[in-house]
This record gives sequence, structure tokens and C-alpha cells, in this order.
Amino acid sequence: MDIRAYLKRIDYDGVIYTDLQTLHSLQQHHVFSIPFETLDIHHHIPIILQLDSLYQKVILDRRGGYCYELNTLFHRLLAISGFEVHMVAGRLLHGHGYGREFEHMALIVELEGKKWLVDVGYGDFSLRPLAIEPGAIQSDGRTFYQIIENISVDGKEYLGVAKWNDSKQTFKIEYIFTLTPHGLHEFAEMNHFHQTSRESHFARSLICSLPTPEGRISIINNRLIRTSNGNKQVRQIVDEDHRDKILEKYFRMDMVYLV
Repeated sequence: MDIRAYLKRIDYDGVIYTDLQTLHSLQQHHVFSIPFETLDIHHHIPIILQLDSLYQKVILDRRGGYCYELNTLFHRLLAISGFEVHMVAGRLLHGHGYGREFEHMALIVELEGKKWLVDVGYGDFSLRPLAIEPGAIQSDGRTFYQIIENISVDGKEYLGVAKWNDSKQTFKIEYIFTLTPHGLHEFAEMNHFHQTSRESHFARSLICSLPTPEGRISIINNRLIRTSNGNKQVRQIVDEDHRDKILEKYFRMDMVYLV
């Protein structure tokens, strides 16, 4: 993997130090440059969890991806840059219950005597590392997060990451996870599930999303949703050609690779 091409892809031109400031900057550049998207699933193009193919798709072909793709690549970038980092597995909250093991991939970075949750593959999530300090309220500059401990599900103990919900005035858990390190091959079964199962949200919905300086821009199926300073605008997408033009204009994605 060519680290120079990766850094160019995320518009990062600084020096890489193994410190918290650099980690934060790399994460922020990544999420503002590379969209969370499920276009391959929508077009029935298999997503194979191999580093070379993910690098070709996301970095060289200027696409995006979902958690397994983006966090796998970011894990590699951090590791070859000298950070102590490993993959962890999460379970998403669905209504009042939790999904399957390995349903989500996130990263844990050990730095400055602490463990940090880093996630560039969740979509609308923290723009900076979150310290694994249960109970502490942390901000990414836009909203607040909290790590919650001692969550018991199916006889197993988890940590949870919760995001502040303005409408309900409370923290809402996004997903639960453990600190156990895992290898990329352990996520293969759920990667296949997300692409093929009728139970999979990603198999049912086309998603593409990026934060912007003022808010966020997203495609959800046939809608373009733009949020700016708290104001939300929704436009209908009339057909595939219209969607492709939007992807090229707002997400800087060359749709020639989706053929």
C-alpha cells in the first residue's frame, strides 16, 4: 500500500507523529474525504475483504465503503505509521435489541497511556477518537458521546458507545463492542451477510454520506439530504443517471468504476 497515495486521497499533507493530535487529524481528514457508501451492495458487486482490492477501490478509484472496508484500510494506515492499533467487533442496536457478533468493525488505538475508540466506517459518528473512559462525556465539536460499561447481552459483557440525542435529551447507544483484538478474516461471514441477506439494512438501502463543514450530505435511496447549520433540505433523485451526477458533484466519485 502506497501511503503517499492514501494521504493524498484524504487531503492530508502534514507530518505523521504517533500522537493524539495526529490521530485526530488523520481521522478527521479521512471521514471528510471518503464517504460511507453501499453502492457495490446496491449494484450486486461483491465486496472482498482483501487489502489490495480495498485499496484499489477506495484509494485509487476514489470510492467509499462501509465499516469493514474503511476501518480495514485505516487500520493499515495507522499500523504502518507506527500506531498501536487493532480491530474490534461490535453489535449494532436495532430497536430494543442488538445485532449479531461481528456486525460492525471498529478500531482501538493504544496511545498516551489510554485506549481510544476510532471509527471511520460508521457514517454519522464521532469525528475524533473517543477515550475508553466509561461515564466521561466527550465532544467531537458537533455533538457529545459517552462510553458505557457493564452492558450484559447474551451472557457476555460489552462496552457501549452512546451519542447524545437532542430530541430525546438523552444518550442513545449506537453499538456495543469489546476490546478483544480480531483478525480481518473473522469479519468475512458478516461481510457476506450484509451483502446478501434480506435482514441486512445495507442490502435493502442505498446509502452514501459525508460530513460537510456546515453539517452533512447524504443519499438515502432516491433522496438527497443536505443538512446545514441545523436546516434540512431534501430533494428527490429521479433516476440512476441523476444519482450518478450527484455522486460525482458532491461526493467526488467517478462512477465509471461502477460498471
